[in-house]
Amino acid sequence: MKQLVILGLGARSTLFYQEKLHELYFNQEGQYATFPFILKQLDFNAINPYLPSNTAVISPILCRELKVYNSSEVNLLVPNITIHEIFDSMQFELHIIHPYKLLVTELANKIINNLVFFGTKYTNDNSNIASYCAGLSIEKLRKDEIVFLDDLRKKVYFNTETNQDIRTYNTMIAKYSENNTVIIACTELSIINTNSSERVIDLALLQCRNSLELVTN
Repeated sequence: MKQLVILGLGARSTLFYQEKLHELYFNQEGQYATFPFILKQLDFNAINPYLPSNTAVISPILCRELKVYNSSEVNLLVPNITIHEIFDSMQFELHIIHPYKLLVTELANKIINNLVFFGTKYTNDNSNIASYCAGLSIEKLRKDEIVFLDDLRKKVYFNTETNQDIRTYNTMIAKYSENNTVIIACTELSIINTNSSERVIDLALLQCRNSLELVTN
């Protein structure tokens, strides 16, 4: 069995990934099964101010903290979507469970209309994730919707979202997924997603499912 290392960043998102892994593993194995992993927790405040693209600051931190795990026998799960843009510029022996690469595989197995990204303002303004979806049509959210999602993911991080926030968010998902494929590309937005439609692809869930496959197969 290969080893899974979770790189702990934000407290709530890291806990969400752990709970989802335990849930998936229990559903597969039953009885008293809990998912085996190693948690390498960082101080997210040392990284977050420099996200999403300050490679000069973040790369040395990642290299230092992951050095002991840098082996081909290790699968790395990172509970933050945008930081993978920095991982793309780095070299590791360990295997990174990359949400964008998993998205490419997922899209190849589906009949896709337009894509709509639910993520940070940076995600909606940046072409990095879109580069993984070459040849597919991407529908842009309205400016006020982008602002709402960016504010909401910050509320989720600090545990200050309201029930109305969650209802509005999931109504947006339902509306856009009627005629499009919605990509949830922010971990905090995954936490409050209640939609299980085939037209909704949750990148955090893709990461967790792939983690289960890699470690147990």
